[in-house]
Amino acid sequence: MSGLLASEFRRFRSRRLVKALVALELLAIVATGVIVVLTQEYDLVGLPDVLMGTSLVLVSVGWIMGASSIGADWHAGHVTTILTWEPRRGRVMLAKIVASLASVFVVSLVIQALLGAALAAAAAGAGSTAGADAAWLAETAGVALRVALLSAIFAGFGFGLASAGRNTAVALGVGFGYLVIVENLVRGLRPQWTPWLLTENAGLFIVDSPIDFPLLARSTVGAGLYLAAVGAVLLLVASGLFRTRDVN
Repeated sequence: MSGLLASEFRRFRSRRLVKALVALELLAIVATGVIVVLTQEYDLVGLPDVLMGTSLVLVSVGWIMGASSIGADWHAGHVTTILTWEPRRGRVMLAKIVASLASVFVVSLVIQALLGAALAAAAAGAGSTAGADAAWLAETAGVALRVALLSAIFAGFGFGLASAGRNTAVALGVGFGYLVIVENLVRGLRPQWTPWLLTENAGLFIVDSPIDFPLLARSTVGAGLYLAAVGAVLLLVASGLFRTRDVN
């Protein structure tokens, strides 16, 4: 199992899409640091709000990475090759899921750390670091950890949908249609169903302020557990399909 996991981790980080997305995120960090230095005096105490504001990008990237990690294998016919080497489908699927979600989690944490470092440098040079104490550090770390966890959960959504549909585009299309169309229709036509919407629970999990989401009637941890449960169901369904259907 360790060899299979190592192979999947290498395959994940070697994907051109992953490299391109990470490169774009790094470019955005550099651009942000330069813009902040040149245009304003940055107050480092606002970093938690910045991480919350950029969470949508990281979560979206997580979804894309998760979907592509299995969708590309289906598209290229690589799944059949893997099963020739390791015929136990359950182990193959588990290794792919673990490698994908763990990699997205780490990437999200690293990107946030680099963004924080860039803004800290800007604040130390021409801004202010007042208020950046131990309590601030704990708050910032909490936000970064929740964003990374949510990115991994949404990577699971993308992975599950792409595996079931055998295509990355399926996961992206279904995700866009559900989040943009279905959930907005539910808010307008069935507001009592709001506690079960993914975006509402994701917002609560990131912001960590249940008072701002009164319709959910659940805690931050509860929102995270609900999202994780939805992701687990999708992955279980995808795994069941993978174990039983033809892969040719």
